[in-house]
Amino acid sequence: MNNENTPDPQAQLDFIKTIMDDSQKVLADNGMGFIVWGILILLAGLFSFILDQLQLPQYVGWVYVFIASVGWIYMMSYDRKREKHSIGNPLIRKVIGSIWIAVLLSMTILGFVGGASGAINLDYMSAVMYTVLGTAYFLQGVITGKIWVRNLGFAWWGGSIILFFIEGPIAITLMILMMIGLQIVPGIIFNRQWKSHFSEE
Repeated sequence: MNNENTPDPQAQLDFIKTIMDDSQKVLADNGMGFIVWGILILLAGLFSFILDQLQLPQYVGWVYVFIASVGWIYMMSYDRKREKHSIGNPLIRKVIGSIWIAVLLSMTILGFVGGASGAINLDYMSAVMYTVLGTAYFLQGVITGKIWVRNLGFAWWGGSIILFFIEGPIAITLMILMMIGLQIVPGIIFNRQWKSHFSEE
């Protein structure tokens, strides 16, 4: 009786191996979410700088509201279409998608509520955001078995530590370089992987 209810160890190992293999295939995503959010964040920074130079800082908050709204609208519409062009285990995709939604929602709350309440110093807001962002990359890398994606998390965290100690043009330059090198470039890599997978089919 007990033997019939005891799972076959080999079957369990095969199941785990299947999950791990499928989890790595999840990264055949087209990467547009990474690219779009990266560009939107850079545009928000650019418009904020322009408004600051024009002595119109009262409109900076509205810029971020608009940028964040565009990003969330894109994410919702993109999420509906993604299933048609996704591969790998649905559970793994759902876990990774949930991680990114949680991280982006946390960043939205920290940015708007933390900034508006004065609880977070605006000079170090990017450092806080990048710390949270690193968590998403680290978890996605661990789940999918992609070491280079996991290491992007360490890069975000390392950069955020530096940003907590610097201000001005040097900080802005570092923020731009991190967003391009750690967000947009990985998105382009994901996009190439996605195109390569579907071209082989």
